[in-house]
Parts: sequence; C-alpha cells; structure tokens
Amino acid sequence: MNNIKQIRKSKDISVTQLAQMLNMSQGNLSKIENGQVELRLETAQEIAFVLGCPLNKIFAQAEEKDTINMPFTLPLGSKTVRLRDDTMSPTFKSGDIAVYQEQNYKDEDGIYVLEEEDGLKVRRLQTTSGDSYIIIKDNPYYRDIETEDSRIVGKVSHKIHLETV
Repeated sequence: MNNIKQIRKSKDISVTQLAQMLNMSQGNLSKIENGQVELRLETAQEIAFVLGCPLNKIFAQAEEKDTINMPFTLPLGSKTVRLRDDTMSPTFKSGDIAVYQEQNYKDEDGIYVLEEEDGLKVRRLQTTSGDSYIIIKDNPYYRDIETEDSRIVGKVSHKIHLETV
C-alpha cells in the first residue's frame, strides 16, 4: 500500500492534475494509488518529487510514518536530490540520485549540492588559489565557473543509479 492518494488530496491536487504533471495516464495513476499495480521505486521517486514530499512518506505505513521499505539503506541524516539534466555526465546521468549530507561549507575538493536560481544542483568543486574555487560541470559541453561564493547545501556521499526494466 502507498500514501499517494492521501498526499495528493492533502495538497488539493486532482488525480487528473497529478497524472498530467507525471506525464502518465489517469487510469495508470489510479491503479498505482489503489495498489492494483506495483509501484516501482523510480515512479515513487518521481511522484515524491512532483508532490514535494520525502520518498518515505509515499511508502510509510499508517502506524509507522518514519520507515521505508527499500532494498538498501541510506546513511543516517542523509538527503537526496535527483539530477534532471546532463551537466554532470558521465559521473551522473539524468535521473540519477545524489545522496548528500547537509553542510554549508566546502571542506575539500569533491562533489557538492549547490542551491542555484532554479533549484538544487550537483556540481564538482575544485580549489584554485586563495579563497576561490571552480564550479565544474563534468560534461565538457558546459563551462566551468570560478567563484568565491556559492550556496553550498551539502556534500555528496553516494550515487544511486536506477535501471529501467
């Protein structure tokens, strides 16, 4: 069972509206909400993203709101962000999920989650001279940016790549 219908209704979103946001048929979404078809992890993540709720709220049982039944566990206190573009390819592909620990500073070169104008983005940070560093997009078709200031949200610790079957 899942909580999609309850979350959707609490946000005053109709099944038709949510189906359109997900680019899914209304009938298929209704079957998922009612447990008539298996809810795949990738679909659950997309629904959680569109509804603006944590993934564990989709799967939580009525009596256990803080548990999630997944074939893996994430580090305690970690958060996730789903990549929606190819700027970090080949390291991350569009649709991959970056797992990160919240921190608002750069302690060493590595991959971080930054808050940009259009949302959270995964970027590589590399130290240059002084207090500045380079924001690197691993895809060579995008430009690197040298800066002394950016809104660091956390440091990436893991990558989740979901295979579609």
